[in-house]
Amino acid sequence: MTDSARSVRIRARLDAPAHVGRMMASLLAREGVTFDEIRQDPIRWLSQWSEVEVFDLERSRTASDERCDVDGLYRGEETPPRIGVAFSRTRERMNFTALHELGHHIQLTDEDLLETLLERGDGGRALEEEACDAFASAILIPEATATSVLGQGTPSADAVASLWRALGTVSRSAVAMRARGQIDGDGHVVVLSRTGEVTFATSTTAVRPTHRSDQTATAIWEAIARGQVGATVNARGQFAYNSVLAGDSYFMQAAPAGSGYIVVAATERVPWTFSVARHEHVPYGRSYVCVHLGCAAEFRAAPHDACPTCGNPTCPICQRCGCSVAAPAEFQCMECFLLKSGSQQSAIAGICDECAA
Repeated sequence: MTDSARSVRIRARLDAPAHVGRMMASLLAREGVTFDEIRQDPIRWLSQWSEVEVFDLERSRTASDERCDVDGLYRGEETPPRIGVAFSRTRERMNFTALHELGHHIQLTDEDLLETLLERGDGGRALEEEACDAFASAILIPEATATSVLGQGTPSADAVASLWRALGTVSRSAVAMRARGQIDGDGHVVVLSRTGEVTFATSTTAVRPTHRSDQTATAIWEAIARGQVGATVNARGQFAYNSVLAGDSYFMQAAPAGSGYIVVAATERVPWTFSVARHEHVPYGRSYVCVHLGCAAEFRAAPHDACPTCGNPTCPICQRCGCSVAAPAEFQCMECFLLKSGSQQSAIAGICDECAA
């Protein structure tokens, strides 16, 4: 990820709370809208609301519809605008999805909100998506309830799971979003399946564990596997990105929630143990730089992760190896700084075969 893309994401997270407040005010300004009524049954309420039409996304999904990672779709170009929801999901997940997509509708039909998005360098895409998740969570979870259960500062995973159980009809994604807003510093709130896959993740940092990524090699999953069934466990470690453990080492806590686990991770100031930030990166494999100039992310990978065709591992950020990059006629080795022919390129991007030996 480039520094520019990273700053755009961080700025979106910082600006989202105020933006969501304006979204909620815009919705309340429309005739006959109350949050209490929406909260009782979001799908039914939206189905009866005159501004949009709700449909089953599963029955009409196309390859181009995979825009949101919350099993939903907003089609604002149609009359009336349509909100697609995967009806095969749990009712709690459907409610979160529907309100996420309602967030797109509010932002794209309110002139002031739309202008705020268009003023941004990325056209507002990062802020729009970030705000939709936060908007859905804010409607579903009464603030007084969240504050009484989560307390102040970074919440424990136990507290987040307790909030989920107390609400009863709210998805784990929604409570994860609400809990993320209280993390003091760098951190994540992640929902894991019973097999250790990420089903939802939200972060205060620019990069978060990716949807459906395998976290079974992490310290927190090892603690879950060792612990008693239904127990809350603690660990210290990193998250996995494309099978590679990378990034800061976090204080982690995992608590069982339904068919999976809620994990809260922060670099410091967690409530379940004495915690002082140590910005450390545990070495794993060799250092690589993504060969795609539009990405150029730095990451570590084990030798066995290298593509057998091009010799480069898959970048955990852009998900590409070097197969789509044409070999240069010449390049300057970053180790010896000599001009080398393209045939002397080693498996490590920017390093000649002599220096890599």
